[in-house]
Amino acid sequence: MESSKKKNIDENLDKSDVTREIKNYLDTKAFKATIEKIVKDRLRNDKELDDKVVEITKNVLTQLYKTLWVKRGVWRNNLSNKSS
Repeated sequence: MESSKKKNIDENLDKSDVTREIKNYLDTKAFKATIEKIVKDRLRNDKELDDKVVEITKNVLTQLYKTLWVKRGVWRNNLSNKSS
């Protein structure tokens, strides 16, 4: 009797079958909702990440301002007060 159970349970799975099943699961709305919830919770409660985002934003805006200031001769001459 045990050998008959083993025959019923034993299946041949190919790598493509497993890949297809994983891809199908990853495309479900339930999986996406779970991942979104995890990410939102992590972003909301992580002070270190929040500080890092502020630092990166500050650096980007500083570099943008410096670049615009250095190259102001190029873009300032193209500004005009015409209606589009």
